[in-house]
Amino acid sequence: MKRRRVLITGVGGGGSNNLIASLYASRLDFKEYLFLGSNLKAEILAKSPLEENYILPVATDSNYNESLKKLIAEKKIDLVVPNNDREVAKISQIRDELDCRIFLPPDETVRLCQDKMAMHKRLAEAGIPIARTYSLSSLEDIEPAMGEIGGERFWIRPRTGSGSKGATWVRNAKQAKDWIELWVSLRGFHVDQFTVSEFLAGRDYACPSVWKDGKLIVAKMCERLEYFFGANRLSGMSSTPAVARTIRDEQALDTIMKTVHTLCSRPHGNFNFDLKGRDTGEMCITECNIGRFFMITPIFDLTGKYNTAEIHIRCAFDEDPHIEAPIDIEEGYFLLRDLDTTPTIVHETKLNELRKTRV
Repeated sequence: MKRRRVLITGVGGGGSNNLIASLYASRLDFKEYLFLGSNLKAEILAKSPLEENYILPVATDSNYNESLKKLIAEKKIDLVVPNNDREVAKISQIRDELDCRIFLPPDETVRLCQDKMAMHKRLAEAGIPIARTYSLSSLEDIEPAMGEIGGERFWIRPRTGSGSKGATWVRNAKQAKDWIELWVSLRGFHVDQFTVSEFLAGRDYACPSVWKDGKLIVAKMCERLEYFFGANRLSGMSSTPAVARTIRDEQALDTIMKTVHTLCSRPHGNFNFDLKGRDTGEMCITECNIGRFFMITPIFDLTGKYNTAEIHIRCAFDEDPHIEAPIDIEEGYFLLRDLDTTPTIVHETKLNELRKTRV
């Protein structure tokens, strides 16, 4: 029997290595699947847990398309799983040129979700809870925007990108101008790439979901409690947690379901949402990590009944994953992460036992 050959991009980095760990922990029969990895640098690819790995150009490089097509043809790839925003965007655009399976949302949905301001406008029109946000065309737009938003703190971030790059909270227009000017002068950004929005000081959720032909297959949820290297960032925050726990919030789940159908008439592939809360407790959609996986896949795939990485692969090959209840959240589990350590999943009962040992 021919093994299905699956190329995962971004391998060697934390997100794709965690994804591979989830696949190894799944019920997939590895006599039926062969996973291959790619990345843009040997120094990253050397950290891959896979046996077969290949260097591809950065997705924005003019040679990327032909290099990917060549790799697909030579290695007889059956499915490509892009696992970073740049490759999701590129592979989404050229999907019809690739001689293999691609399990991604429609390209117009990918483009919409990767532009945070465009997505914000779509959700605002539909009445979905979101942070009040304004795009900038010049630094002079900051103060009027803050006047419209109100409050004591404001969130500044680029309208595209991931990992909280270029994002922080500020208290006033001068701080916002200084922050943006630093990114413009030192990192090559442009003022019109930034937005200013309401600062949401409440709870922080990550919610992955897998859809197939308009149907929800599986959804999970966790709350970020402490941030990875948060103390070293100006904002004290980041997009990836050092500590997180599984939770179930019905109101937030309802918001996510409405959001998916607002963004896409026939959802298909991965829709992974970040939500942040107001002081009132209302959870607002802040972004959609479309098409790819969260960095923190272990908390979703090593808890509950179903493994989202496995479900993604099965759906991509048109298999029935036999899901009984798509909302699959086993509460009370914690994800613990630190530099140069394997992500650890423990139940809260173990943490409570350890707390009793305090001397």
